[in-house]
Amino acid sequence: MAKKMIIVESKAKTQSIGKILGSDYKVTYCLGHIYDLPTKELGIDVERGFKPQYVVVSGKSKLVKQLQEQAQEVDTVVLATDPDREGESIAWHLARLFKSKKIQRMTFNEITSKAVKEAINNLREIDMNLVDAQQARRVLDRLVGYKLSPLLWRTLNNSKLSAGRVQSVALRLICDREREVEGFVPQEYWNITGYFERIAGAHESLKAAFIGNMDEEIKIENEQQATELIAALEKCKYAVYDVKRKTEARRPLAPFTTSTLQQEASRRINFSTAKTMAVAQQLYEGIELGSEGAVGLITYMRTDSVRISDDAKLEAAALIKEKFGANYLPEKPNFYKSKANVQDAHEAIRPSYVTREPGTVVSFLSKDQYRLYELIWNRFVASQMAPAAIDTTRYDVAGDNRYMFRATGSKTAFDGFLKVYALKVKEDTENETEAEEENQLPMLEKNEGLDLKKIDPAQKFTKPPSRYTEASLVRELEEKGIGRPSTYVPIIETLKKRDYTRLEKKSFRPTKTGMVVNDLLKGNFPAVVDFNFTAKMEDELDQVETGAKDWVKLISDFYSTFKVDLEKAAKTMKFEEKSDEICPECGAGMVVKPGKFGLFLGCSKYPTCKFTKPYETGPDGAAAAERAKPLPSDEKCDKCGSDMVIRTGRYGKFLACSAYPKCRNIKPITGDFKCPREGCEGKVIPRRSKARRTFYGCSAYPKCTFVSWYPPVENETCPDCGSILIMEKKKSGTTKKCAREECGKIIPVVEEEAAAEE
Repeated sequence: MAKKMIIVESKAKTQSIGKILGSDYKVTYCLGHIYDLPTKELGIDVERGFKPQYVVVSGKSKLVKQLQEQAQEVDTVVLATDPDREGESIAWHLARLFKSKKIQRMTFNEITSKAVKEAINNLREIDMNLVDAQQARRVLDRLVGYKLSPLLWRTLNNSKLSAGRVQSVALRLICDREREVEGFVPQEYWNITGYFERIAGAHESLKAAFIGNMDEEIKIENEQQATELIAALEKCKYAVYDVKRKTEARRPLAPFTTSTLQQEASRRINFSTAKTMAVAQQLYEGIELGSEGAVGLITYMRTDSVRISDDAKLEAAALIKEKFGANYLPEKPNFYKSKANVQDAHEAIRPSYVTREPGTVVSFLSKDQYRLYELIWNRFVASQMAPAAIDTTRYDVAGDNRYMFRATGSKTAFDGFLKVYALKVKEDTENETEAEEENQLPMLEKNEGLDLKKIDPAQKFTKPPSRYTEASLVRELEEKGIGRPSTYVPIIETLKKRDYTRLEKKSFRPTKTGMVVNDLLKGNFPAVVDFNFTAKMEDELDQVETGAKDWVKLISDFYSTFKVDLEKAAKTMKFEEKSDEICPECGAGMVVKPGKFGLFLGCSKYPTCKFTKPYETGPDGAAAAERAKPLPSDEKCDKCGSDMVIRTGRYGKFLACSAYPKCRNIKPITGDFKCPREGCEGKVIPRRSKARRTFYGCSAYPKCTFVSWYPPVENETCPDCGSILIMEKKKSGTTKKCAREECGKIIPVVEEEAAAEE
């Protein structure tokens, strides 16, 4: 009989760890938090040191009982939840269930035989500094969310809105950028390109950009200036004025942190931040590799450190030497310095076994798992390789020793790490290093004469700043010190879920509601949406983790100012905005007002004039009437054969026959809900039982028998495994439950009368 019971967070880990430790240990799971703040009330005793009032998470009572029954057979309970603040807090709550047992804490950064066995031989007590840091964050977020959100509900007459300590700062970034875009005035400028040919020898050509005269850069602002310059340039005789040749060493990028993984997965394989973390979780917890069983393929994926263990460096060096040759190894191992204030408890994200090349496990991975694993493997191996050597050449071409053109070119002399991880040029590049397109120039010598063959002028206009993508928003949050690796996904998903912002061509555009909420918060709670204040708060939470700051004092200092702002806003916070529209009934100006179903336009002379009309809520500025127009679909009417179109009704979008009113056939839009059963390619769609009751089943029935009485959740997936979530409504409360039986993740749902936090 097992003497120790090990509790991990997810079901998927139990097999991986059980296989490593054997029958001496009973390995079970808790599915994340078992205790949390209540969903329908604040749950914090503000008057008594901000004491949290924890309750069993809705839907977890049965699991709690099971854990306690399993523990009766063992002497010791080992809590092996995730190795971060959140995991430490879960362990602390779990310990409450086993007061008569010996409690020990176990942490590991990767699910490998060596790491798990080292961890079981180095058990420790629960770290209360880590617990307090998580508790402080939870209480802070609850206070902001539950105190601010009701003010927004009342002011905008909309109980679906929310505010959050970090969420609202991220919204401000998006809204501020949108105002920069809207206020941008394009400025005209011209580029002039010269095409030259060698006078002597082979008639090789050279393309060079005009940069100015011998003393300074010349900016060409209009067509007249360009025309006058071209006339002067065409009269000149040209020669090579200066030649610069050098070889540059280009170092590889550091291995992935959480944020850089999210950014690169977005840029290279088009993954959302949520999808990246869900797939990374699967790779970390364990993948079935045939006869080997479940194997964890990567290290822990929530980290802001670029540190790599000595063992991992040695393994990578051996692989690089064998696979590519000794010249692809650096003279001494590459070292990467983490940014300031980084929690260095975990390594960077890397393969657990670098010898497991992506190609050797491709048959065991889904397409998404393979693409992300390949990205992580390539980045890590490249980070341990020799720099690339790039030969660069720059020619300055002078006309009559007066005007100057410049041509630059490069070629790879030694590919080094680029053999594994080629740099990629995109609009949203990482700040560290950008790739350059190779452009090999002819071999020219100083003072060599050149013939000007053609001048090509091009009119250009300055462009507004780019809107944030998921990748660039994560980078901006990280650079400003806002949030931590574990918070980026929920921040972004909440902004989308609340319809504060929408993704258009991979870029965030705030909705009108998002802009209004942002303005209300900036005007009434400037500290909450202040970048420096939020970053400072993150630093103080880090100090709680190290024991340098008391968490209750941190909350108390924040709340003393926050309470004053709350009391003031409760009396003064309101919304009404002038518009450019004129009332068609009385000629007065129209104003934007909040209503039960969202924002609307009303006459400013109300109640004398009661004219109202819908107000656009889309970020594209389209009028409500335009948005109400039917949109084409790929479906045909199953009754008359006409095209089906997408219409918008009171309860959302639906399919309707384009032959209406002759044909009144309508159908629901089922959404893109992939069946959670492993290997099934079907979709979860609404169906009708014989009793005319709606249920949800797989479109591949009878081959796949997945069914649920509860609907899938739109625009959200399981944070642990990436499968669909099912919205379960029971007397005990509403929860979002992972539809994948092997996972079983349960997420409590905040009811409308309780604020949703970040």
